[in-house]
Amino acid sequence: METPDESIEMQERRALLKHVAWLLGGAVSAPAALAILQGCSAKEAPASAWTPKFLTSDEGLLVSAIAGTLIPKTETSGALEAGVPAFIDAVLEAVYPKDAQARFKTGLAEFAAAAKAKGQPFQEQAPGEREAFLKQSLEAALAGDRDPKPFVLMARELTLLGFFSSKVGIQENMEYVAVPTAYHGCVPLSQLKKHVYWE
Repeated sequence: METPDESIEMQERRALLKHVAWLLGGAVSAPAALAILQGCSAKEAPASAWTPKFLTSDEGLLVSAIAGTLIPKTETSGALEAGVPAFIDAVLEAVYPKDAQARFKTGLAEFAAAAKAKGQPFQEQAPGEREAFLKQSLEAALAGDRDPKPFVLMARELTLLGFFSSKVGIQENMEYVAVPTAYHGCVPLSQLKKHVYWE
């Protein structure tokens, strides 16, 4: 049986999934949703401290470049500061079925080859070039067959989930309330009006 704290945390994770699904314009895939509901979240850590387990080192660099392009650091932290690449690596290894893992790796290799055909590897391109190439890739994926979900849409989904499940993603970019307002249980409405601003 869930404790009250576990119940609240589960409700927060479901709210996170709804938020990310809204950002994605649809539903979150089953493995990604399962990862969040099981408690996976991105952890802040220096990029140099992360050693990929599922991905190779080169794949990890490319995933980092994609995540950093999708959610760059601005006046707030970006995907790299939130530890999103390590989150993607961990979720792919722990939760995704073998066919989805293979599809991600195959798609990642195809993405890398297509970017290199434009002149140089994706992670070595200028930020504007990376943004343009990624936007073009996303638009092509959204216009095509999405069953099964193409790599670039998987990468976007995992990046958003990782970012918005991280401490910085929540505190800096969502309506974060460190100390919620006071709880008033079973009290007469006349007393409650003293604490709540309404007409």
